[in-house]
Amino acid sequence: MGRPKGKNPPLTAAEKQRRYRARRDADPGRRQKYLQKEHDKYRSDIESGKKKRIYNVSEREKRRRRRKWRETYHRLKARKEAQELIITPPDTPQVSPVDPADPQPRISRQQNEGRRRSRKKIKKLKEQIQELQMLLKKQVRKTEKYKKQTQRMKKNNPSPRKKVKKQMRQLPREAIQKTLLFHEALVQDIRNKYTKAQGEKERQIIAKIVTGKVLKKYRLQRFALNSLGFSKKRWNHEKEGRFNFTYDRKRNNRIAAGLIERVRDFYLRDDVSRITTGKKQTITQKKNRKQKRFLSDTMKNLHRKFLAEDKSSISYSLFCLLRPFWVSHPTLSDRDTCMCKMHENLGFLVQKLHQLKVINTVNLDDLVKAITCDTHSIECMYGQCAECKDLSCPVSSQYNPQSQVSYLQWAIVDKEHKNDPNGKTSKITIKKELLGTQEELLEQMNLLLHRFKRHMFNINNQFSHYRALRHGLKAHECLIHVDFSENYLCKYSTEIQAVHFGASHQQATLHTGVLYMHAMPQPMSFCTVSPSRQKGPPAIWQYLSPVLDYLQSAHPEVSTIHFYSDGPCTQYKQRGNFFLFCTELFRRGFAAGTWNFFEASHGKGAPDGVGGALKRRADSLVSKGTDIPDAAELFSALQKTDTTIKLFFVKEEAVEKAVSMMPNNVPPIPSTMRMHQAVTLTHGKLMYRDVSCLCSETQNLKCECFNTKHFVFNQQAAPGTLTDTEVLWQNPDVVGKWCVLKYEGDLYPGIIMDTSETHIQVRCMQKIGVNRFFWPAREDIMWYLFEDIVSLIPPTKPVTGRHMEIEKEVWAKLQKFS
Repeated sequence: MGRPKGKNPPLTAAEKQRRYRARRDADPGRRQKYLQKEHDKYRSDIESGKKKRIYNVSEREKRRRRRKWRETYHRLKARKEAQELIITPPDTPQVSPVDPADPQPRISRQQNEGRRRSRKKIKKLKEQIQELQMLLKKQVRKTEKYKKQTQRMKKNNPSPRKKVKKQMRQLPREAIQKTLLFHEALVQDIRNKYTKAQGEKERQIIAKIVTGKVLKKYRLQRFALNSLGFSKKRWNHEKEGRFNFTYDRKRNNRIAAGLIERVRDFYLRDDVSRITTGKKQTITQKKNRKQKRFLSDTMKNLHRKFLAEDKSSISYSLFCLLRPFWVSHPTLSDRDTCMCKMHENLGFLVQKLHQLKVINTVNLDDLVKAITCDTHSIECMYGQCAECKDLSCPVSSQYNPQSQVSYLQWAIVDKEHKNDPNGKTSKITIKKELLGTQEELLEQMNLLLHRFKRHMFNINNQFSHYRALRHGLKAHECLIHVDFSENYLCKYSTEIQAVHFGASHQQATLHTGVLYMHAMPQPMSFCTVSPSRQKGPPAIWQYLSPVLDYLQSAHPEVSTIHFYSDGPCTQYKQRGNFFLFCTELFRRGFAAGTWNFFEASHGKGAPDGVGGALKRRADSLVSKGTDIPDAAELFSALQKTDTTIKLFFVKEEAVEKAVSMMPNNVPPIPSTMRMHQAVTLTHGKLMYRDVSCLCSETQNLKCECFNTKHFVFNQQAAPGTLTDTEVLWQNPDVVGKWCVLKYEGDLYPGIIMDTSETHIQVRCMQKIGVNRFFWPAREDIMWYLFEDIVSLIPPTKPVTGRHMEIEKEVWAKLQKFS
């Protein structure tokens, strides 16, 4: 409709905008300037994040944008087609000339046929219309009928209020009294049912029956709550139309698969949980049997540790929920009999000081952080940092230096044999109660805490190196994790009394391990069975021989082997094993190898589970009637099962031959007990360091990290040098004996008080002259490294009432160490 003539009403905003756009678009320069401005604004919005590109938005927004683009495209296409028709109309069809003799053209046969079909369709449509009109009339009549029935039903079904009014007007008093009695009885019955309900679901069902819209309509909710004893929440969560439990919360169970996997891997780490080795220590859930693992700390501490390592903000409840079913808390019957002495003794001191409110935490990690600059620095953790090597644990105002306290410690004591006439004693380890002041207790705790820093760094570094090495293996590398399982006691399915209680049972040695390779999606578990009881270096390499044969035949591309094991000084961590390590590998054609050790008392791993699985399988066979009298029968019986563990057998004669061929003059390696990684790249040559270096993950085995030392086995030990004394210091029998240690270039005698894996505790004398020593007024008890201990000596002899000296012959021999 156009604008009325003769009148000029004001323009609307839309009309003004339309005219402005027409003037702007009529000028090509202004049009181009406008388009450039819009383009710049779009780019600016994209960069600032005000607008997002389609690949940065959600899936729903993508669908909305693409739908809008399609609609815009179709509108633009239709507009262009209409404009083209206006600008270029279709050509007028050419009219054929009319015959002047026949001015009226005739109707063709095709036209008659078309008209006939059209009339037929029209007739059919009219019939359909009449039929539908009849159906519509019937439906209208039916609707009116049901509407009238509903109205009549409403008149005959009065509301509760009308019923009450009618009863009050018409019914006698007895009927009203009966109705009220029924009401009170029903309310009391519902209230009793609700109160005595066994569970929340039952209470919700009862509440669901009496929490509806009718009570709400007549505003009887509070009256019903007071009468029935329901909570107001029952009304807030009431939903009509379906049966719903009022407290049935909607939970979002969509947990990221990556988070579940990371939490599971965290629980299965050897520094978080320890695997059990017992053949009966298994747990089954949904026909899935697993070897039990016991947590090494409380769930609260493990949750804090996971949050410190992982970037996710997982809640404590979800962290507990994702714990694998075979990882559990240890009980008294599951107690660990291989606990770390340093952890236990330090834990006793910390718990006592925390009980006395001298310190505010019992977490050893927090205490280490309090006296260390950086827990990831080897200088700080090894006590080589000038800033933190003398720090002590902060104490509270409750600290009373002279207060007497008692505390527990694992200690080595002498036990006298009562029936021995010579008064022979032996060394035993007991949990001993000690007395002292708070000052002495705190001083001992600080001293032990500084030693614990080194222990803690070694534990974390070795586990980190193990995980990085296992997940970063190259095509030419493999990782072999080995350990000795407890010997299997062979047995018969039925035994006579003399066999069962006698010494007739033979034992079988089980050398278990797990092989990891880049080419294998799953690790290969293996076990070498042997009747030999030998567990020294020659026996170890004889047990490894069939494993290496299989490795070279099945995977000839492997040229570098990484070994991992615990560090017992009689088996893996000794000079004999290192000698065979840097010679046997090259004899077999390998190019390089590393041997890594877990920290002492922290070496539980996958091989322990392999041994437990095999012993369970063997006991199962015995219980079903199979006799396993010796190691050969054990190997044969296990091979016939469907076990996935690869089995090898080594004869006792082969082990004895290897032991006899072992050289007797293998020189010792200095600082053997401190070593955690040995690397060999050349026959007979060894590189070793205190902790494993992660450079091996990047194929740099020649690195000099962590003060790497070198040793060559083809050189003979120099005359007069001491024997492999580090194995001697590891023996608890040295406790109570006299020794000489070297400190800042001088020699000091003392008495050995205790030993650990790398240190020895000595009560030292003070020096007053050449070979003159005396006991100080305050005991000088310190921990020293094994290499600081020179030798054992006889007890010192008194020279005066206070001064003592070392025997002159012994002193003369010791001068070469000063």
